[in-house]
Amino acid sequence: MEPLKIGVIGAGMAWEKLHWPAFQRLRDHFTIAAVCDRDINKARQAAKLAGLGNDRSFDSYQKMLNTIDVDAVDILVPIDQTFEVAKDVIAHSKHIIIEKPVAATTSGAKEIIKLGKKLKIMVAENYRYDEENKIIKNLIDERAIGNVVYFIDNNVQEFQQQMLGGGFASTEWRQHPDFRGGIFLDSAVHHIARHRFLFGSVESVYATGRETSAEFAPYSCINAMLSFKDQVTGHYTFFCIGKETQAPLVGLRIFGTEGEIYLEDKNCGFVNFTHKNGEQRVIPYKPNEGYFNELMNFYEAVKNDTKITATPEKGLGDVQVIFSILNSIEVGNVISTGMIAEKKRVNVRKKAV
Repeated sequence: MEPLKIGVIGAGMAWEKLHWPAFQRLRDHFTIAAVCDRDINKARQAAKLAGLGNDRSFDSYQKMLNTIDVDAVDILVPIDQTFEVAKDVIAHSKHIIIEKPVAATTSGAKEIIKLGKKLKIMVAENYRYDEENKIIKNLIDERAIGNVVYFIDNNVQEFQQQMLGGGFASTEWRQHPDFRGGIFLDSAVHHIARHRFLFGSVESVYATGRETSAEFAPYSCINAMLSFKDQVTGHYTFFCIGKETQAPLVGLRIFGTEGEIYLEDKNCGFVNFTHKNGEQRVIPYKPNEGYFNELMNFYEAVKNDTKITATPEKGLGDVQVIFSILNSIEVGNVISTGMIAEKKRVNVRKKAV
């Protein structure tokens, strides 16, 4: 089969550290045909790595789409820009890989779904493709721990310290977000995607938060109780200005009627399984394979019409849960994930959903 010709919009860290390495492993499946970035030097540098000249580098994605013939577009722009870029790419009838979240608002996500029905659109939500989560999903589906009753998922990061480290947290749009939820939306959407991948649809949430004056997040710590359709409940914690100093980490612990599944960290390389009959297993996996697996899924979807795992519809569901959590904190009550009201932007804490 001929490789898919890919146009890239956004040559920042997500491209450099996440997508480009995965594309390099799949040279027989994909060809980078053009690169666009507002910073033309970044576009040219990324194009050079892909073996392209300056004639395949652009500082306008509209010009790129009107100049270079591509089969699909990889969109890697700041969250507040995703919707408008995706809408324009859909108007050019190109298949899309779109970085999570699918949009910064539920209305934007719904419009992308509506406009892109005739195209293949994959949300680059690597947690739905990571090996450790597939292992855990298989254990749950095989009822290795009996019926799942509840889970604890504890997530801690030192965002303020990371801002100084030159990584993802150092980007201006993350430090001064122009979208509701700030770093909570940017990070927690991964965690919620994993919960929904493992346990199904979330019916309702009840959450509390510790307010912060930091611009990058409305709350320094969020605690949420998630209720799923099959009566699984979960305690989800997001602490963005802390650091776990005890080992092992709390991580993700899933409790069933017959046993437990434990994942200390997504990069630890092992899923731990224990059964009440004394059986214990340590199941190894290769971390960060989600980027490779998602591209393979996209290729097969475009070439062979196979199903996409991380669809825009699932991306919308993830965003709805995020905003349900924020709404629950604001009103101090249980919120149904099906009742997401649009809100006008007021400030960092109360921006349009």
